[in-house]
Amino acid sequence: MWIESLHVNNCRLLENISIDLSKHLNQIVGKNASGKTSLLESLSFLSSGRSFRTSHISEVITHAKSSILVSAKINTDNSTSHIGIEKSQNKTRIRINQQDIYSQAELSSYLPITIIHPGSIELITGSPKIRRSYIDWITFYLFPDFHIKWRQYQHILKQRNLCLKDSKHYYAIDQWTEELIELQPIINEYRKKSIELLKPKLKKISEVILNSKKIELEFTSGFPNDIKLDTDSLRTYYKNKKEYDIKSNRTTGGIHRADLRVLMNSKPASQSASRGQLKLIAIALLLSQNETIMNSDKEKGVLLIDDLASELDKKNRKILLDYLSTLDKQLIITSTSEITSINIPGKVFHVKHGEIKEE
Repeated sequence: MWIESLHVNNCRLLENISIDLSKHLNQIVGKNASGKTSLLESLSFLSSGRSFRTSHISEVITHAKSSILVSAKINTDNSTSHIGIEKSQNKTRIRINQQDIYSQAELSSYLPITIIHPGSIELITGSPKIRRSYIDWITFYLFPDFHIKWRQYQHILKQRNLCLKDSKHYYAIDQWTEELIELQPIINEYRKKSIELLKPKLKKISEVILNSKKIELEFTSGFPNDIKLDTDSLRTYYKNKKEYDIKSNRTTGGIHRADLRVLMNSKPASQSASRGQLKLIAIALLLSQNETIMNSDKEKGVLLIDDLASELDKKNRKILLDYLSTLDKQLIITSTSEITSINIPGKVFHVKHGEIKEE
């Protein structure tokens, strides 16, 4: 799978651009604040329905415009598809092959991209929510049933939390707890399977770009280590936690609090790694994510890299570029100057004041 062409209306500085992309390497070159990152942001928006830079759609839409529109032609070995999303403050419209679609998940399934950007080190240093999203993005693509179960869980969790906050609804806590318990082992097992598929990819990549540093992952379910995820154990756990949860006004334990610890040489990477090492570990994690997602379909996969040179010295940039040269991926890379040391055929686009021109 790769992106053959892209059209963007009203994404920050990009008011109206259309480009045809190489299936191999695409360099997006321009000065800072020229609009090159906005191109990657538009692809993030098309893939996931949100920006990787902000959660506020108003910040993404071009000033004085009412909506953003992103569409693309997606090429696979056997067919092509046309996908698009238009979003305003109050409305979202999704189309796939000229048909209206009402599920962001269905749109996302057409465009599984991975984005590496200067803020990616938060995957290691940031909140557990970021790492859960990282694993769930893999699990979404590997196990079709996962998203349905995850959505059901989010609904049940919300209802249980509402009951915990209002004494008038305490009577319903046990009912919602039982439904919560039913889904816990299923979702946890999906995540564990995804991590096991991810680990060998991470080992291989980290050995190349991290000078054989040992990178390990430790998954925690969101429950204390001594709690088994079977019905009886979970029922006892929530019974013992009920009063505490009522005082806290929320469900304090569960798979919604799972985490993924990242270790370097058996120590927490967030504490022991330098900033440059954190960037390389984050890159290894994201490259591994892409490999794991695409391995199921044996497709090319799409990698977006924003500001390649950020926080990497010359030596590590060369190591990364050499590794990228070995991948059968569509690469879309932004930088302030053209990269001449990467041995991949492709195209170069120059960005200036929101205008993009192919060299």
